[in-house]
Amino acid sequence: MDKKEFWSTKNPLPQFQAVVFSHPAFTQDFRLVADQFEPVTLGGQVHQPAPMTVKPPDQTGDATAKLTLAFPRNVVGREFKKQLKLVRNAAMRAPIRCWYRLYLDDRSTPAVEWALYVSDAGGVTFNAEAVQVTATLDNPMRRSAGPIYTPDPFTGLELI
Repeated sequence: MDKKEFWSTKNPLPQFQAVVFSHPAFTQDFRLVADQFEPVTLGGQVHQPAPMTVKPPDQTGDATAKLTLAFPRNVVGREFKKQLKLVRNAAMRAPIRCWYRLYLDDRSTPAVEWALYVSDAGGVTFNAEAVQVTATLDNPMRRSAGPIYTPDPFTGLELI
């Protein structure tokens, strides 16, 4: 086999792209596997099949890792809305975690794994045909917040 044939031949081993969404308000983790026809057990957990478009994080340069997923709304839209409603009703400020895992021949350990957070602004968007999820490395709960100004340490506020 020469180099040209090697690089132009697709790997015959099975490949699974799995996505897991987690939040304390969820009744259970939301586990999906791309482009399968029946549930698949990966890493000891059952993942439900769903057609999806995955744009994995860019691994070059200094850009912040950003994963973009798109699902058909008629397949997962109702479940996404149900899970987001649980988060909203729980009034929890915890971020939604998202794991992207690529399993090659071995179904027990992923070859590639990204632990990300669903973006707080436009992280989950719905349109007539699709549900789009954007996840990044930035934890929305760790954003800097300004100090609360009180008259105790800031004595100049007593005159106001």
